[in-house]
Amino acid sequence: MKLRRRYIRNIRQNLSFYTASTVLTMAALFLFFLFHIAGNAILDFADEFFEKQKLEDAHFTTYIPISESDIEDMEEEYGVTLEAQSYINIDTDGTTARIFQKTREVDLYDVTKGEDADEKGEVILSEGYAVNMDISTGDQIRIGEEDYTVTGFFQRPDYLYMLENEDDSYKNISTFFLAYMSEEDFAELGEPNCQYLVRYSGDNDRYSGNDEKAFRKAVNEKYHMHSYTSAEENQRIVMVRSQAEMFLIMSWMLLCILPLVAVALICIIISRKVKTEQQMIGTLSAMGYTRTQLARHYAGFAAIPGIIGGVLTSVVTAVAAQPYGELGLTDYEPMRISCSLSWYAAVLGIVIPTVMYVLAALLSVRRLLRQNTVLLLNGSGDEGRRKLRRVLAGRKLSFRIKFAVRSLIGSPARSFVVFLGVFLGSFIMLTGFSIYDSARHTADTVQTSAGEYEYQYVLGELLYENPYGGELLLAAPVEDEKGDTLTVMGTDNEQSLLNLTDKEGQKISTKDGYYITSLAAYLCRWENGDRVTLYNPQSLEQIHIRISGIVENDTAQIIYTSRANAAEMTGVDKNAGNMIISEEKLDIPENIVESESRKSDLEEQVDTIIDQTSYMIDTMVGLGIVICIASVYVAVNMLVSENRRNISMLKVLGYQDRKIGRIVLGSNHVFLPLGILLSIPVAYAFCGLFFRMFADMMGMLVSPYLELESCILAAVLTAGSYLASMYFVQRKTRKVDAAECLKEQRE
Repeated sequence: MKLRRRYIRNIRQNLSFYTASTVLTMAALFLFFLFHIAGNAILDFADEFFEKQKLEDAHFTTYIPISESDIEDMEEEYGVTLEAQSYINIDTDGTTARIFQKTREVDLYDVTKGEDADEKGEVILSEGYAVNMDISTGDQIRIGEEDYTVTGFFQRPDYLYMLENEDDSYKNISTFFLAYMSEEDFAELGEPNCQYLVRYSGDNDRYSGNDEKAFRKAVNEKYHMHSYTSAEENQRIVMVRSQAEMFLIMSWMLLCILPLVAVALICIIISRKVKTEQQMIGTLSAMGYTRTQLARHYAGFAAIPGIIGGVLTSVVTAVAAQPYGELGLTDYEPMRISCSLSWYAAVLGIVIPTVMYVLAALLSVRRLLRQNTVLLLNGSGDEGRRKLRRVLAGRKLSFRIKFAVRSLIGSPARSFVVFLGVFLGSFIMLTGFSIYDSARHTADTVQTSAGEYEYQYVLGELLYENPYGGELLLAAPVEDEKGDTLTVMGTDNEQSLLNLTDKEGQKISTKDGYYITSLAAYLCRWENGDRVTLYNPQSLEQIHIRISGIVENDTAQIIYTSRANAAEMTGVDKNAGNMIISEEKLDIPENIVESESRKSDLEEQVDTIIDQTSYMIDTMVGLGIVICIASVYVAVNMLVSENRRNISMLKVLGYQDRKIGRIVLGSNHVFLPLGILLSIPVAYAFCGLFFRMFADMMGMLVSPYLELESCILAAVLTAGSYLASMYFVQRKTRKVDAAECLKEQRE
C-alpha cells in the first residue's frame, strides 16, 4: 500500500479543515509580508535618500549670528560642513507655511514632481501636504497676502516625517507645509529666522569625538548656542528608521504568533484522524510499517496547509509587492520606494508555519502510535471514549444536558479551539478599537496635564522683560547620559499657567527643586530622590541634580524648576526667558518666534493618526472575523462529524432539525460570552504593554483606554462571526441521513 495515495482522498474528506487552516496561514503571512516588505523598502530608501540629499548630522541656533567668513574658517579648522539655513513661518487662515531659503551643501531638497521655483511668483510645496489637500501643479496658493503658482512638489531628508514642531508626536499634513520660492520672493517675506546645519567629517561619539566636541564648544563660547539637536535626537529623522525597524519586529512576531491558531486546529484534526483510523494503523503496523514512517505520514497531512498557504501567499505578494508595500507609507511623505518580496522572506514564510504544523502533528500522534498493535487492530485503543459514555450515567438529568457535558469534556482540545477562536477574534478587534480609543482619550486628557494655557511661543532670542503678555519662561534642552534630550523649563510664577500637579493631584512648587514628568521618569528609569547626571548640549558640561518629585504628564520629557535653577543649568542670565505661554493668542513679531503651537493641536494630530491608520484598524477587525469564523467552523464541524450516528438516531426518534442543531451545537455557546469577556482585560493589558514598548519612539506614554461602545461593537461582531459559523455547520446536520445509525461502521 502506498501511503502517499491517501493524501488526495484525505483532503477531499477534510476539505473544510484544510481550507480554514490555509486561510489562517495566509492571513498571518499577508501581515508578515506587508510589514516585512514595507520595513525593508523604507530602510533602503532612507539610506540612499539621506546620503544623496546630504542629511544633516545636527542643526543648532545661536544668540549671536555667525558670519559667512566665520563659517568658512570653522569649516576649515574643524573639518565640518556648515551652512546657514534661513526660514520664515507664515500663517494663512490657520495653516502654517514654513518657507526655506535654498541651501547648497546640507539638507538638499529633491523635486519629485513638476519643476523648481526659480521665477518670481512661483512656489514648490512639500508633497505630502499637496497630495492631502488635492493640490496640482499649476494651481494658485495663497501664502500670507500673496498668491503663488505651484510649479512642483519636493521632499527634504530632514522632513520625511512631517512634524511641525520637534516635540510633536505625529505628523501634520493638513495645516502645515514646507515651501521654497525664488530668492527675490523670499527676500520680500520679512525678517527670517536662522538655524545652522552641520555635517561632521567622521563618525564621532557624542561626548568623546574630538572634532564634534571641539566644534560645539567653540560655537557655544563665541556665539552662545541657543539650541542643539543632533540627527539621532531629531524625531523628523529618527522616526523614519525607528518605525521601519518596528515594522520588521512586528513582522517576525506575527509570523510566529498568528499561525498558533492553525497549530491548535491541526493538533485536534490529526489526533482525531489517528483515533478514527486506529484499525488501519494497526494493519499498517502489522504489515511492517514503523512508527517513524507512520508519524511522518500523518505529519504530512499537517504540512499541506502550511505549504499551500505559504506558496499561494508568496506568489500573490510577489506579484503585488509594490502596491502592497506602499500600504506601510501612511506616516511618511510619499516616498518612491522600491518594494519586492525577498527570497528568504518567502522561504521562511513557507517553512516556519509548515514546521510548526508538522511538529504539532508529530506530538499529537506520538501517544497513540505507541499503543499495542493488537489493541489498534481491535479498534480498542481509544479508552477515553468508552469512559466518556459513563459520564453522568447515574444522574437524573435531561438528555440535552448530558449530551452537552459529554461533548465538552469528551474533546477538551476541540472545546479549547472554539474558545480560542472566539477569544482571539474578539481580542484582535478590541486591540484595534483600543488603539483608536486610547488616542482619543490621550487628546482629551492632555488638555489638563499640559497646563491651563492654549498658546506656546518658543523665541529665537532671550527676553529680559515681557512686553507681549502671558507668562515668560526659560526653556532649554539638556541631555541624559544616553544622549536623549529633555527640556528644562524654569518659572518663578507660583500661579503658573503650567498648573503642575503630582499623581495625587497635589500642587507642586518649582521653588523647591527639580520635578520631572511621568514620561521622563518612565523612559529614563528615574525615581523620586534619584541623583542624576545631565549634560549641557551647548557646552557639554556635566550637570548634577536631585529629583524632587514627579509631575503627571505623559506627553513630554520635561524637568520643571525655578528660572534661577534653569539658568544655572543652561548657562544664561537668571532674569532671561525664551518661551511665553498664554491663554490667548499674542501679538509677537514673527522674526523672533522660532515656533508657535497650540495645546489643541494634539487633537488635530490625533485626527490625523486615526485617519492614516484606519486601514490598520479595519484590517485587524477583518482578521478577527476571519479567525473567529474559521476556527469555530472547523472545530464545530468536527463535532458534527463525530456525532453523525447520534444525529441520525435523533432524526429516527422524531426530533426536528432545528432542535437537533440546538442539542448538538448548543454546548459550545458557553464559550461565546466567556471568550468575549476574557478578551476585554487581555486586550486592555496588551495595549498598555504595546504603548510602553514604543513610548520612546512615539514620544509619549499613551494610557490604554476602551470605550463601552467599542466593547459592545467587538462583542456584536464576534457574536455575528460565531453565529455565521454555526449557521453553516448547522446546514450539515440537516444533510445527515436518518438511516446512518443503522449502518454497522465505526467512526
